[in-house]
Amino acid sequence: DKKDACATVKGGLPKPAWWEKELKKMQPACEEEGATCHQWTSLLSDKAKGVLDNVLTTVETKIMEGSKTKQRNRVLRRNSQMDELYLSAPRNSEGSDRVFITPHIDGFLGWLPFFTAYRCVYGLTGPHETVTIQPMRDPDEQEVNVGPGDFTCFDYNREIHWIEHRAQANATLDDRMVLKLHFYEFPAIFSYIGDAFGDANAQYNFFARAAFLASQFPDKDIISRLIARGINGITLFGGSAEAVFGYMNMGIALILISAARGKGQTMLTIAGTCHFAVYILAFVFRSVRLGMLIRDAVAMKSISALLLTGTYAWECAKTGVNLKSFAVAVSGFAFSAYAFMQLGPALTYFGQELGQVVSDPVTAFPYGTVPHPMTLGSIVGLTGLRLHPTYGPKFHANYLLHVALYLTVLGLEVTGASVPAGMSYDSTYTEFMKFHQDAGNVIAHLFTTALGVAGVIGMAINYFGLNPSLNGAANDAKKTGAARAMTSPTLIAFGWSWILVRYTVPDEDVAYLTVALFVVTTYLVSKLQWSYMTCFAALAIGMGGQELAHHVSGEMPYLNSYAEVTPEAALTFILHNVWLLPFEIRAAVNVATAAYLPAINEMGRMPFPQWLDSAVGNPQLAA
Repeated sequence: DKKDACATVKGGLPKPAWWEKELKKMQPACEEEGATCHQWTSLLSDKAKGVLDNVLTTVETKIMEGSKTKQRNRVLRRNSQMDELYLSAPRNSEGSDRVFITPHIDGFLGWLPFFTAYRCVYGLTGPHETVTIQPMRDPDEQEVNVGPGDFTCFDYNREIHWIEHRAQANATLDDRMVLKLHFYEFPAIFSYIGDAFGDANAQYNFFARAAFLASQFPDKDIISRLIARGINGITLFGGSAEAVFGYMNMGIALILISAARGKGQTMLTIAGTCHFAVYILAFVFRSVRLGMLIRDAVAMKSISALLLTGTYAWECAKTGVNLKSFAVAVSGFAFSAYAFMQLGPALTYFGQELGQVVSDPVTAFPYGTVPHPMTLGSIVGLTGLRLHPTYGPKFHANYLLHVALYLTVLGLEVTGASVPAGMSYDSTYTEFMKFHQDAGNVIAHLFTTALGVAGVIGMAINYFGLNPSLNGAANDAKKTGAARAMTSPTLIAFGWSWILVRYTVPDEDVAYLTVALFVVTTYLVSKLQWSYMTCFAALAIGMGGQELAHHVSGEMPYLNSYAEVTPEAALTFILHNVWLLPFEIRAAVNVATAAYLPAINEMGRMPFPQWLDSAVGNPQLAA
């Protein structure tokens, strides 16, 4: 959190020279090699350990405040076996030291849902010329110079970062000395396996440290050189992929493209419109960091551009190029691209609207001359594709859809429509929970809402012709083959629910569970091939079951608290329905945690194998 970039430590911090002496006393090689240098904090002096404990308390308090650890029934623990006193050398680009100046992610367990590991860099010396780059954040957090008492924390397994040497007018030090502090967090209901996650991160860190030390000076021997090249190659590829496109975006794109079963126009409908969802959700809900928004928007826009280009080029290869169509399409998209370059990514993707960029109005052509040039150029480009005599008719439905979505985004920009700060996810959830205190009511609501959602999903499947029993595609062997070639509603639900929760649900545990519930529900409904009558019945029973649950529990429905004919009540009603399932999942998780946590705690902690010996790991804590 940018508000937590500096904090006061109880008892204060020793002066920078004291920390340098502490490190070099334990690691004499630091004075000789001129490269990065590490020392486990467990091996520091008693005085240093006392200061360290105060620092850890300060940092973990800030993490818990920022991530709402207690409110979301999570547990934050220290991972002290990974903690180091660290001297960086950003000018050294040899061997494995190159990793630190290359965009990279520290860990590899980011694919595990529900679990988070934090690495916090706490400044001890300064002013210096080493800057930590965190490109996925808001502009004022993207470049951080951590001096004494400053710190920044990031997701050890998911967030890309690196360091750079930057000349500073007031700098007195070339290198910087910091504490690398580590924590891990997990849902309280996963307490039995939570520590195993912390140990897994520590074991990987010990392995990475051993590889780093073996390749820090590649001129020593060929083994060091080979290890260094391997580490730097993996880091460069992995970091670049995350920085430019993002692994999560790759997953969403692949899932949605796979859902289309090879049908080009279907790919355009379900995967080529994702960037509009990113634009709309980011603008309306405003709960995403600008750096991540720019990366995601560009990534999804590139998928749409590739699909448009690919399907159009394939048709031209089969039936010939239409010069009129081609000229209009190229002119429109080129004009849009030129307008984008004039405005820049930060302003294009709502930096000003999100309150992250302050800028005077852009007046360079085409701005000040042509109204909304990017939208206009894009629509002209799409019109050019529609003019193709054989591609155009196939593209017609997608043409109308894309134009409508561009106009929707334009309407949002003109009106500035967004969720007010006072009606955020967390504040609305707080109000919602005033009417859902009874455990029986909470559990009943989760099941009835899921049933209602199943009914709505079933209607959507039927409406878009994805139910084989309604379109006659499942009656014989030939038609069964056709049914298998149909677009997959389950994969569509997976990809699109992933996008929706990413920009609307800041509670990550609930976001994961919401996606899982949508996927499972869609799979079951599509397999059962519900008729419209069954879908309507499920929706009606779900809605009626909610009212019955409130009646039996004696709790007034949340809807009654804002049942007025006002714009604010209308917006509350919309948000209530948008967030209803996530809210009920969170309430159910809290009920389950309260009921089962005592028994889970009695089970103790799941052991994790310590593969690496004390020569690699922390000698005082790895045993």
